[in-house]
Amino acid sequence: MQTPVPVEKSALTRSEKRRVGLCASAGFFFAPGAWLLQVMVSETISAQACSAGSIPRVTPVFPNLDGWLYGTSIAAFAVAAICAALAVYGYVLLGRKQKQVKEERSDVASSAELSRAEEEVSRKRFVALCSALIGCGFVLGLMFTVLAEVFFQSCSQWH
Repeated sequence: MQTPVPVEKSALTRSEKRRVGLCASAGFFFAPGAWLLQVMVSETISAQACSAGSIPRVTPVFPNLDGWLYGTSIAAFAVAAICAALAVYGYVLLGRKQKQVKEERSDVASSAELSRAEEEVSRKRFVALCSALIGCGFVLGLMFTVLAEVFFQSCSQWH
């Protein structure tokens, strides 16, 4: 006869799982998406405004081209910064949850073995860390892209 194994409940509630998933998605997908969209839009606008086929123009076709490019960059930077902040929030939230689970585990028994709840939280925390690093990396990439727009003219040979 087999002895029943006690079923451990999940360390995270359903709403916490959704919140952590949203935060991880923000870092993994939305911050890189903001950078990609900014690069695609600014390069397309610059290409159309600065050259006629293969012949470079002396002045851009669109008035206030720099304003459009800066506006696109600022909007993308704001979106990426918010997404990176959400990803960092998810990582911090899981860090607190991991500490809480460890305290509960030490109160019950001083076993060196990881419980399922600890393992679940530590796995999700690793994913959240990766998401936060990716989000912050793309924010940094957007900063360098904006700095390139500041230091080079819109229709220069280096743009």
